[in-house]
Amino acid sequence: MGDDERLTLRAIEQNLIRTDPEFAARMRAPALDSPRFPWVTALCILTYIFVPIQALLFGWVSAVITLDVVAVVLAGILIRRRRRAS
Repeated sequence: MGDDERLTLRAIEQNLIRTDPEFAARMRAPALDSPRFPWVTALCILTYIFVPIQALLFGWVSAVITLDVVAVVLAGILIRRRRRAS
């Protein structure tokens, strides 16, 4: 965007904040302190890699137990994120 367009956009934003502060507050993105590590993705990738190896080495029962543990951990992560967002 050019400088003129940025100034125009800034003026529109300021006018919106003055006329409808509640709407402007709802439209603002939540501030993140730092980018979060993608735990869910990392856990799914590790599970995808290691469970077949584990099933070959230790049997399918150990793989099923590991999948159960991973499911509980994933549920915990997602529940914790939802509670923090509320």
